[in-house]
Amino acid sequence: MRAEAVEIFTDVDGVKTADPDAVREAPTLRKVTYDEVAEIAHLGARVIHPRAAEIAMHYGIPLWVKNTFSEDEGTEIVPKEKFPGRRATGVTHTGKLVYMQFDLKGAEDDDRSILERHMYETFARYGVHLYMLNLSPGSTGFAVNRHEYGIVVDVLDGLVVPIGEARRVYLFQIGDHASREVETQASLLGAFGDVRRISARLTEGCTMVSLVGHEFMQQAGLFLAVLQTLEDGQVTALQTSDSDYSLSVLVPEAETNRAVRLLHDRFQLAEVR
Repeated sequence: MRAEAVEIFTDVDGVKTADPDAVREAPTLRKVTYDEVAEIAHLGARVIHPRAAEIAMHYGIPLWVKNTFSEDEGTEIVPKEKFPGRRATGVTHTGKLVYMQFDLKGAEDDDRSILERHMYETFARYGVHLYMLNLSPGSTGFAVNRHEYGIVVDVLDGLVVPIGEARRVYLFQIGDHASREVETQASLLGAFGDVRRISARLTEGCTMVSLVGHEFMQQAGLFLAVLQTLEDGQVTALQTSDSDYSLSVLVPEAETNRAVRLLHDRFQLAEVR
C-alpha cells in the first residue's frame, strides 16, 4: 500500500527484552532491526507477527510497536544498516513442546535418508511445525508443539516403510512401549521378511528458551556461557540449536521463567535500550 509507516498498537510499551511475566523489569527496546524482531517473533514472542516484520523489511516500511494505553514512544523497527552493531537483543521462549529422538542405528546406511524423507514429507503434508531439528548418522530428532503431538502419533505411530528389493520393512514406533497399532502391524508384517522397528524416545513437558542477538551469536565462548549459566542455576539443558540470530536451549517447562531470568541477567539485558 506504499504506507509511509505502520504503527502497531498493543497492550505493552513495545518490543521488550523478555516476557514481562518472566522478567517483570524487562525494558522496552527503543530500536531493533527487522531481522531481530522477526527472529523474536518466530521464537515465541507474540508482540508482532513475524510476517509483518518480513513484509515491512521487504518494502522498506518504517514499523513501530506502541502501547494503546500510554504515551510511551514505543519501539522503532529499522533496517540493520540503520542500527548496526554486535549485541544481545532479548530472551524469548515458546509454549509447550514434546521432544522426539528417533533411533536409526538399526537401519541400513543407505536406508536412513529414505526413512528421514518419509518422516519429513509426512510432517509437511499435515502441517506439523518442527523445532530444534537434530540430524546425525545414528538418529534424528525434533520438537513439536504439544497441541500437534496427537497429529504426529496419528500419522507416524505404526507407519510402515518398505525399502528396496531386499524385502526390508521398517515400522515406526512412538515411545518405549508399543501401541496396539504397532503390535498389530508387526504381527502382520512378520511374513514379509525383515521387519525393523524405528522407535522414538520422548521427552515431554519441555519448552525452548532462546537468546536473540544481532551479529552476536558467532562470538567464541557464547555457547559455553549460556550452558554454564543454566548449569549454575540448576536448569537442565536437554537439547540445543542455533541460527544466525539466535541460540536456543530446550529446558523443562517448569524451569521456563527461571531460565529466561538467568539468561536475561547473565547478558545484562536490563541495561539494554
